[in-house]
Amino acid sequence: MSGNGPILVYYDGLCPVCSREVALYRQLNRCGGIRWQDLAEDTDPSLDLDAAFRLLHVRDTGGFLHIGFDAHLLMWERLRGFRLLAWALRRCRPGRLVAESVYLWLTARRPGLRRRQAASSGINA
Repeated sequence: MSGNGPILVYYDGLCPVCSREVALYRQLNRCGGIRWQDLAEDTDPSLDLDAAFRLLHVRDTGGFLHIGFDAHLLMWERLRGFRLLAWALRRCRPGRLVAESVYLWLTARRPGLRRRQAASSGINA
């Protein structure tokens, strides 16, 4: 990551799990190191929207896009109470692999994603 300004976290505001998680992170973001963009309300033409709804996307201060678990680690490094966890997971490969596997498993099953997939295929969720 380059620069000291705020990072930009893209999230799915229609997902109840995502919304609750972002609400917690907003409370912990006292230093203002994170800006939030709800993709359900305001899309970013530079993103693959389908991919952004599947996995967390975070743009660092240098404009580089971090996706998935790497995006979570970048965000957690800016949040009080999560900094130590991010530091430990970056340094402990086995712990990171387990945490990333759990993240991918949970993300694939979150309610907002299932609703979006059903809506795009014309099935009621």
